[in-house]
Amino acid sequence: MNIKSFYQIRIYLHSLLVILLLAVFTVGCSDDENKDSGDEPTQEPVFTAFSPEKGKAGDLITITGSYFGTDPSRITVLINNTISAISHIDDNTIEVTVPEDCGSGKVHVGLRRGQSGTLQLFEKIFENLFSYTISANVSTFAGRTGLKNEYTFGALLDSKLYAPGQLLVDNDDNIYLSEWNRGIRLLTDGQTSRLLDFYHSTDNVGGFGTGDWMSDFKAMDFSPNGDRLWLLGARPASRGQFLGYALKSENYANYYGDSTEDMDGFVGLAVNPVDGTIALTRNLWGPFEELYIYDIETHKATELSGYTKTWASSESHPVFSKDGRRLFIIHQGLHYISHYDYDPVTKTISNEIEEFAGKKELREDAGDGNRIKGYGQGYADGKGSAARFDVPQWGCCDNAGNLYVTDRRNHCIRRIDGEGNVTTLAGAPCPGQPTNTNAFKNGELLEAVFNQPSGICLDSKGNIYVSEEEFADIRKIVQGNE
Repeated sequence: MNIKSFYQIRIYLHSLLVILLLAVFTVGCSDDENKDSGDEPTQEPVFTAFSPEKGKAGDLITITGSYFGTDPSRITVLINNTISAISHIDDNTIEVTVPEDCGSGKVHVGLRRGQSGTLQLFEKIFENLFSYTISANVSTFAGRTGLKNEYTFGALLDSKLYAPGQLLVDNDDNIYLSEWNRGIRLLTDGQTSRLLDFYHSTDNVGGFGTGDWMSDFKAMDFSPNGDRLWLLGARPASRGQFLGYALKSENYANYYGDSTEDMDGFVGLAVNPVDGTIALTRNLWGPFEELYIYDIETHKATELSGYTKTWASSESHPVFSKDGRRLFIIHQGLHYISHYDYDPVTKTISNEIEEFAGKKELREDAGDGNRIKGYGQGYADGKGSAARFDVPQWGCCDNAGNLYVTDRRNHCIRRIDGEGNVTTLAGAPCPGQPTNTNAFKNGELLEAVFNQPSGICLDSKGNIYVSEEEFADIRKIVQGNE
């Protein structure tokens, strides 16, 4: 199909949508309403222009012309295929409110008029696009900020979150939160609810209610089509399988073990969003972090080659890019992020950039355990090893290839582009403070105050969600387009 044909089809679909909407309004009208009214114009309406051509949700858009009449029930206005509420109409102007999340696109006007019992439909699609603007900001999405170590469900802002950790978003923009020693919580339709439970053995959801899972659970991720939610635990076979899953067809209500080997120490999990390959990180606390690929056919994990082993100081988390061809490893305790090219055919990695972002903290075994040789933590924006992090924890990628990372002890959110340039996206940095001593604050991106940001995910609209352990809530970052 060529571009011209595609455009013509889109115009046809726009017109069809307005006609259908007008038809619905017509069916809902009484016979009296379909008769000519005394003040209804007999001339064909003329749609001249709309203004302004840019605005945010709640702004008013004015459509000018002539012979509109004064009955709002006869008018339908769409902005980017989204119905817009009419706030005022007279014979020469129509005022509508920009709907929330409508996005940028065509402005489409339809007018229904009855003449001597005959229905007439008029429409106009303006050539100029309306540009939907969003102001960048930080707000509270869920949780009772500051109420730690409590655990309740309900409306998003009334729920109490217990040690919130990793965040995921599915293909329908539902959000999933892991809570240490509690389980996995679902956030959707303005509510939070229990999904999988590690804690209530007498009210167990998903077969997780054991002491083992309470302490062993480490990470989760979805298969590309969302049919499976993979779940990782750092535990030997004597306590159960280290890798398993829950099924979407069962509303993720039951847990099924998958791994067959006795391999303890896995802490990080990422599913390739294109080919479904599972990457695992393993920290054995002496001497090295290790990187594996898990085969869902053989149910076994195989160590990869092509990466530099480093001293295992704490958990490390893998993240795949959206195109599935890049793999990042966030080394939490060593304060840096490494980068690899991933081949979906051979399922191998290559072209390591060890200090893709941040400076690696050097450690060695001096015979008496783990000893620091050189400090890598700190706070600095910059490229590659010139940047500094302090306990980078979880990450997620956008479609443009940017990696977003929670910088836990700098109390801010960092953005890393495809070349390794690190900038601060949100949060007023508070370096050197394990707990942020500044007061909670929403608002402007770089003025907002975070406290131990942990999990992070990105929805289909580009909004970022961040869990905070110390504030016990989830914040929403709107990046804006102004």
